Amino acid sequence: ASDVDGAWVGTWRPHRPRGPIMAQFTSPGPKYSIPGTTGYLVHNPTKTKAPAYTFQRAKAPGTDSCSPGPRYYVQPSITRNGKYVAPAQHMGGLPKITTEVTPGPSEYRFSSTS
Repeated sequence: ASDVDGAWVGTWRPHRPRGPIMAQFTSPGPKYSIPGTTGYLVHNPTKTKAPAYTFQRAKAPGTDSCSPGPRYYVQPSITRNGKYVAPAQHMGGLPKITTEVTPGPSEYRFSSTS
């Protein structure tokens, strides 16, 4: 027997395993020739599959342009907050303050209503 055949057990005194190591088989074992029920690709067709997680690549990043397309021309002064208007000064006077004419404290007359 050659030293390369099969799996060796232990590093201190290597020897052949006494029985089959179940971790080396994907099916229920060497005694039964039925496919295993674990995994998604090589699954037993007589058993139902449950949803499986997949590791896929991330989605491609979106484009930098969010314009509605060549059919619509959006004015450059239109922003997401509305139309952009530069701050400006105006040369108007202050508004005239109007005060209402109200009676003073001595104008009230207290009379008994009885």
